[in-house]
Amino acid sequence: MIEVDAPARRKPGRAPMPETARRHLLTEAAAEVFMRDGYAAASMDDVARAAGMSKRTLYQYFPSKAALFEATVAAALAPLHVASELEADPDLGRALRGMLQAAAAHLFALRQTGIFRLVISEVNRSPELAEATHRVLFNKGAGSLQRRIAAEVARGNIRLQDEEAAARMLFGMALGATHFKLLLGVRGEPDAAEVATLARAAVDVFLHGALRREAV
Repeated sequence: MIEVDAPARRKPGRAPMPETARRHLLTEAAAEVFMRDGYAAASMDDVARAAGMSKRTLYQYFPSKAALFEATVAAALAPLHVASELEADPDLGRALRGMLQAAAAHLFALRQTGIFRLVISEVNRSPELAEATHRVLFNKGAGSLQRRIAAEVARGNIRLQDEEAAARMLFGMALGATHFKLLLGVRGEPDAAEVATLARAAVDVFLHGALRREAV
């Protein structure tokens, strides 16, 4: 059960909680309930109770459990779509490595891993989980990797026809296998040094290729 800070509960004379804060509290509570009970068994009553709010308030923000789950996934993955200083690093290789490492630190964390495992375990009974996760991952706009790659294509520094596909390939090459093993529970979360090594190797291949070039 999530502990609710004092400001979460309105008191006489206290200003109403901002809507963004209320949505955040609800999605935080929902994440805990979903991962504790599973999607099918989780109830909107339990989420409202965990957030210290009424069920009526919960439904004002999220009309269904499916909508609440999608918002929970979106909140968990939101940092992947937020611009960062890494995107502006003049050294392209360093920028790509840094963004991969930042993405790994977020995606490989316990909360995000738990949400993805929940989708995998319950997708047959609740196909809306896969649909919601897909919308969040692929319909929320470009991530930092894609934006930086697109900027380099626009400047004429690299040649690519599909920046979105390129960003997915780079992430997959660097972290895909590790992420898959983590989701299956056959390995633990990699440390920063391992992620840095994976990112460097993938970026080197992405930018320079692996084919040996004969000296001219």
